[in-house]
Amino acid sequence: MALSRSRVNPYNVLKLRKLTHIPSHFAKISISGIENINLIDTWIYHNLDSRYCIKFSYIVDDNKKLKEVCEIGVEDAKELTMLSLGCPYLK
Repeated sequence: MALSRSRVNPYNVLKLRKLTHIPSHFAKISISGIENINLIDTWIYHNLDSRYCIKFSYIVDDNKKLKEVCEIGVEDAKELTMLSLGCPYLK
């Protein structure tokens, strides 16, 4: 992985790693109840290699209520598994 293994990521150097939208080919996860998104952003930046996007959106839950969720999209599906298992800031 990038900074945790002392490697420079070319996406970081060119400032192309964090995107403003989630493309359709990205693997996604939706999480509700996020308190501090900056901690998750920092964890992803230091521990994963691929491009990613973090954005807030709204979904309709089972009770037909509007609910705000945090969507995290990662280009590599394997890294999404690592994020969901390894990030201590996700509930």
